[in-house]
Amino acid sequence: MDIIVYTIITIVLLVSAMIKGVSGFGTSLIAIPSLIALGVMGPADARALIVSINLVLNMIILISARKLTFEHARPYMLLIVSVFVAALLAGFLLPRVTADIFHVLMGVLLILTAINRFFDVRFTIEHPKRYFVPLGFVGGTLNTLIGAGSVPVLIFLANSKTKKTDFRVTVSLFLLILNAGSLISFLLAGTYSSDIALLGVVFAPVMIFGTFIGIRFQHHVNEQLFKKIVAVLLFVIGINGILNLFFNHMG
Repeated sequence: MDIIVYTIITIVLLVSAMIKGVSGFGTSLIAIPSLIALGVMGPADARALIVSINLVLNMIILISARKLTFEHARPYMLLIVSVFVAALLAGFLLPRVTADIFHVLMGVLLILTAINRFFDVRFTIEHPKRYFVPLGFVGGTLNTLIGAGSVPVLIFLANSKTKKTDFRVTVSLFLLILNAGSLISFLLAGTYSSDIALLGVVFAPVMIFGTFIGIRFQHHVNEQLFKKIVAVLLFVIGINGILNLFFNHMG
């Protein structure tokens, strides 16, 4: 990679991290398709890079928190175990996931997430533990296939009657297990290189810095307006990906 590519990656990661710092959402959904659209990485490398960075960040957060106990994690063990198993099993699908399938999955997830965020869709999920296993399988599978499996899980939990204070402590463990499972799948499938692992470590500080800046500016922006702008951005990225795929096949 030359200096221009490194610069583009840095800018994309910094901007996506700042957006997450302000809105609490969107790193994978913005960074992965942006890196692909700008032509600096293919789907497999972009997915692996973001999963690697997220894994490093999850480890740092978990180590620095020092608050996690089994009692905190126990209510979510079904979710944690199922998401790990699904992330591993999805590795068997990786050889069959073409670039077209990747773009369709990512585009649909982007559009659905954008609609949820723009209209601030609220719903109450009674007895959320009943859905932990299927939810875990959806999240783990999507994380391995497109690198953004945490999105549906976090939306689900935000609308459930789970104890948010407990989940805030446990979420880093959940994300750590999720990304570790996907990374193991990449290794077993032979789609993960030492260069991507190194880039994950190198660019993790960029994500940390961007998130910090976003958090610092969080109270200086209209949060609701900003969330809607991000939702429109996600929608445009999703539609653009699917339309480009359609026109490429038509051509």
